[in-house]
Amino acid sequence: DECDHLRMQKQGTQGLLDEGEDGGCTIAARTQAKLLLHVEVTAPFDDAPAMRITFENEEGTKHEYPLRLPIVATCFMEPVTLEPGAFMQRWKSLEGQERECQEVVKAPPSSPEIDEDYMRRITLIITDGLKFGRCEGCDPTPWTVSGAATFRTGAKDLNGNNINVGCLVRVEANPQAGAFRVTTRTLHPLCSKAVKNVALVSIKLA
Repeated sequence: DECDHLRMQKQGTQGLLDEGEDGGCTIAARTQAKLLLHVEVTAPFDDAPAMRITFENEEGTKHEYPLRLPIVATCFMEPVTLEPGAFMQRWKSLEGQERECQEVVKAPPSSPEIDEDYMRRITLIITDGLKFGRCEGCDPTPWTVSGAATFRTGAKDLNGNNINVGCLVRVEANPQAGAFRVTTRTLHPLCSKAVKNVALVSIKLA
């Protein structure tokens, strides 16, 4: 499906993207068809784009599968590393005005106790998964991970410069409760919500 906040260039196996009765392509057993997408973001968003795959087998049975592409806001992040003082200054400047999103998530029942090894996994989620730069030294406790990033878009401002959004995230663990509090702050409410949602899902899968 087309999205207002994404510019997509599509390239696929001949006929794959054609609609109507003559559209589509035939895929033999043990072969594949390919769809390549080049995606550029133009505005913050919090919902992965929809995609539908429809096909008919040799017996004439039709199938349709609604899917979601793995394209989320954090795909367009660029890591930023801040000193503790600079991070806390920006953190405080983004208080209120719907700039903050916060939610508590329980660790899965099958997960081990929250310890320093577990926190290292959370750190990797922030750095490798969400593409945030880790900002160390912001807290005297090992149970908090702080990060910063820039959400980069292809949209231009009046001066012809790309529009970007600074993003901050903090994940605070409560080992006794087996839970994490995820807080995000950005200048754009939708950006804050999007980063929080991706972080929550990632922690649940940790």
